[in-house]
Amino acid sequence: MSYDLMVFDPAAPPGDRVGFLAWYADVARMGDGRAAKDPTACAPGLQAWYRDIVRLFPAISGPDAYDNKNAAEYRFAPTAIFAGFQWEASRQALMRASMLARTHNVGFFDASGDTAAVWGPSDKGVYKLIHKSE
Repeated sequence: MSYDLMVFDPAAPPGDRVGFLAWYADVARMGDGRAAKDPTACAPGLQAWYRDIVRLFPAISGPDAYDNKNAAEYRFAPTAIFAGFQWEASRQALMRASMLARTHNVGFFDASGDTAAVWGPSDKGVYKLIHKSE
């Protein structure tokens, strides 16, 4: 079992909760057919997020694989990166991943969190909660 989250291009999903979850399900199934284990498949902001997060949470497989207790599993799509962290590292992973999402101005979906909150930059450049489950 892993602690799962996703970072995404904030322009890609619909802004409402129902639309976002449908978009998430499609992208998670890799409905666009372009899933890869290569981060270069992603938009530039997502690639930058990955380059920073993989320093602390190395990839289990792929070109950046490294055997480490903090190793994480990454899947890449053009508009999203899915990351699965070991439960023991979940608190640290959540804090680092969300901080880096703000730094790189990408959206953040705490898929394993209690409220499955979605965060992202606003039109005014402020990083904010977009929606969550009730």
